[in-house]
Amino acid sequence: MTCFCFSALAASGFAGKTALVIVDVQDCFLEANTTSGNPGSLYVPASQIIPLLNSIRNEKSCLFDEVIRTRDFHPAGHISFGSTHGLAPFSHLSGKGGLPLTCTKPSISMGVTADASCCPTFYINGDGVDRSDCTTKLCPPEGWNYSTNMTSIISDNTACTLCKTDPSQCFETTQAMWTDHCLQTGDSTFPPSLVKKDTDIIVKKGTNLFVDAYSAFMDNTQSLKTELDSILQDRGIDTLYVAGIATDVCVHATVRDAFSNKTGSYTVSVIKDATAAVLGDQSNFDTAIDEMRKYGAAITTVAEVLNMECPTPLISHASQIAVGTLGLVFAVFSFLR
Repeated sequence: MTCFCFSALAASGFAGKTALVIVDVQDCFLEANTTSGNPGSLYVPASQIIPLLNSIRNEKSCLFDEVIRTRDFHPAGHISFGSTHGLAPFSHLSGKGGLPLTCTKPSISMGVTADASCCPTFYINGDGVDRSDCTTKLCPPEGWNYSTNMTSIISDNTACTLCKTDPSQCFETTQAMWTDHCLQTGDSTFPPSLVKKDTDIIVKKGTNLFVDAYSAFMDNTQSLKTELDSILQDRGIDTLYVAGIATDVCVHATVRDAFSNKTGSYTVSVIKDATAAVLGDQSNFDTAIDEMRKYGAAITTVAEVLNMECPTPLISHASQIAVGTLGLVFAVFSFLR
């Protein structure tokens, strides 16, 4: 019996789609070429990647079915800001690590970052009544407490009540302390020289006051998802080219989570010279690139992307359906024979 079963698939023309994912190329993360002309609120030496990204978009837009720009978009008093906890930016580098947080489990928030919450463990443990842990763990300064100094981070925060009364519904993590950055009312904007199109898909992250998210896919605990994975799945995208800021933080986390068993199955390429590391640290850059390669990403360059051939245009959608249906008819006919 001759079988033409392949026809239904091969003739249908429904190949996976490709997206260019530009991570956090925003004024807040740039040292120059910003909208205001001033360095960003958490700047990285990264302005040199803008013309590289523009060249890809201007010369090889044919390679991408969608372009996604992620946007760090924090409310004032965000849980990732050192000032929210009476601490200096980068105090997580003092030797005690990040600030301890207690967060609701994914089942409480249905696994969605917008509905999640984390509370400073310092507050849950008495809000400064007992500071015995502070010799080894990062804490707000002596004499400082959330009930007096920063009520906004504990008010209407589910974790601050639930994790006190039912710790079994929660888990512990830590949070790095950053400058107040990428404020929704501040420099979370996109730089004027970056190519931007109305068709670009914008994925905001860090919008929840009580949860941080480096990755475009998930929060920092890899427990709670943003909308990115569903956007990609809904559009049939299975191939990602990733670039942006910073190589060793948000780009790294996004690529890591693209290979998670909690997201779709993706083929990922990192355009390494269209990324930039925090402080321009070459060692951290190299380590991040190596780790992303180990996750399964291919490492490429802007020049290699510009040398890629445009894909052959697929037949129209209507023709795809017609030919695909014909292929199915042949397959069924062959089976019946």
